[in-house]
Order: sequence, then C-alpha cells, then structure tokens
Amino acid sequence: MTNLVLWIPTGLDPASRTMDIANVMKDDFHVSQINNDLYNNNFAEYYDRHIRQNETYPLTFCSKDATGVDVSYLLYYANKPTYATILSLESNPDDPADFQVLAIIVFRLSPTVGSVKIQVFCSNQKLAIKGAGTKLLNFLKKTLIHMNIHGVYLNPLIGAIPYYRGQQFKTHTHRRKVYDTSSPSPTKSKPKSKSKSKSKPKSKPKSKDPTMTINLRATKNWTMAKTKLRAYQALTRKKHGKSHYPMLKASISIIIDKIIGGLYGDHREMATYRDIVRLLEETEGIVLSDYDDTALRRYLEDKYQIYNY
Repeated sequence: MTNLVLWIPTGLDPASRTMDIANVMKDDFHVSQINNDLYNNNFAEYYDRHIRQNETYPLTFCSKDATGVDVSYLLYYANKPTYATILSLESNPDDPADFQVLAIIVFRLSPTVGSVKIQVFCSNQKLAIKGAGTKLLNFLKKTLIHMNIHGVYLNPLIGAIPYYRGQQFKTHTHRRKVYDTSSPSPTKSKPKSKSKSKSKPKSKPKSKDPTMTINLRATKNWTMAKTKLRAYQALTRKKHGKSHYPMLKASISIIIDKIIGGLYGDHREMATYRDIVRLLEETEGIVLSDYDDTALRRYLEDKYQIYNY
C-alpha cells in the first residue's frame, strides 16, 4: 500500500508559501506529517532508522554506481528550515510500522523566483521499483495546480536530463541560471561517514548542469487541447469509419470504470497505467491485445488523467 508523508523541519515559517503547500497536502490530500519529536527534530535520524539499512557507497538511496546525490546533501536540505520534504512509502497493510521509502522530493517556493524549486528529487536506487519517483513528482504537480502555482524549476544532473525532458521540463533558455540564492548544485556522490550533524555539506565546485523549468498551466492546457483533438478524431471515426486512434471496447471500459471507482485516497491519486493493467489482469483475468492496450492508454489519459509512467 502506497502512502505519502511529509517531513516539515522545525523552524519552517508558518506564514511561508512553502508551509502553505505542505498544509494543502495535509488538508486537501490527506498527507500525514512525520512526528519530528520521534527523531529529535533531525531528518538524519529518520534516514538512519528507515532508509539507510546499512547502505554503503556507491549504492545509497539517491545514488547508484557513484552517480546521484550525496546523502549529506539530501539530509542538509531536508533539515533546512526553508524547505519541506514529501516522501512516498510502500507500507505493509497489516503493520503500518513496516514500510520502505520509495521516493523523496525536497522543495520550497523560492521568493526570489516566484516558482517552486525542487532541490532534491530521487527514487530508491536500492529497490527495483519503477515509476515511484514519477508518481511522487506528479503528486507535487497536482498540488501546485490545485493552488494555482504553475512554475517549477530544478538544476538536474546531466544524466537526469532525458528523464526531465520526458516529464515536459524544458532547458532554460536564458544564459543566467535560475538559482535559489542559497542552493549549490548537486554533484556526483562521494563516500561520506555516517553522521547526524546538521552542518552544511562541504562546498562543491559549480556545476555545469543547466536549469530546467516547467510551466504547469501551459502543460495542462496542452493536455486539454490533445484531449479535445482526440475527441474530435473519435467523432470523425464514428462518422466516417477512419481514424488511426483505437477506441476502447465498451465492455472493457465498464470494467475499467469499476476498477478505478474502487480506488481511494493515495491509491487513486498515485495510480498509473501499469497499476490499472495489473488490476485488470489480477481481478478480471483480462490480458489486453496490442489494440486494446493502446486504446486503454488513450482512455485513461483522456478520462482520468492517468498516464503511462
């Protein structure tokens, strides 16, 4: 069972926009908050208890094969009282205390830029679970759109650029990078000793990694435009019998509607195309043909905004 939780550092300004985002996640999307007192107000203790699991360099939560973000870098920004951290967990339904952390995003709304800065974003490199990071990123996007916040930016590692392009981020066109005033750029991981200190990580050389941005309003409008286009093409197919867009069979669409209607909470918010296909096979014993597979992708995108991640 997938759950979302928030780490809010002690000292985060209750009147800040970052806190506003965290409060909307809690109030409108029922995300629970981690009790800081259980970890002495230090995310490093939470990391040691629930994430580290005797990890050794070069394989850590955020890095693999010496590529990724330093543990010290993650801990520093998760503890910094201008940021909030959203985590996705895979929990044992019979024992909520038995869980694994799947993905983490450390973010803030930068007053100097007027957009949300993603400072750290990574999925668990020690687990072979695909799509967990994308689900969490999509949840952050959904929250921001809900709040009428449309700008998001980050400074990715070079190897992560293709992923972000696939998520519709664009390389910033201006020469001057969009940096948060206190945010050094992440670099490849280096071996670090296990430490619970809140001290700032050692200074790093300036990264050549570009800034990438996304306008969520423009992305949403483009999605709506594509939906209208597909609806028109479906109408054309109905009238003229010609279209290269396959239509989902009515019998399957009824079953899909029933499956999605039975989802609730995080299961609904975090659902992906692969989750629906798995449920279709497990609960109904239906294995889709290539035609129905393509049609289902269109159906889920257009009706439920569930994507192929």
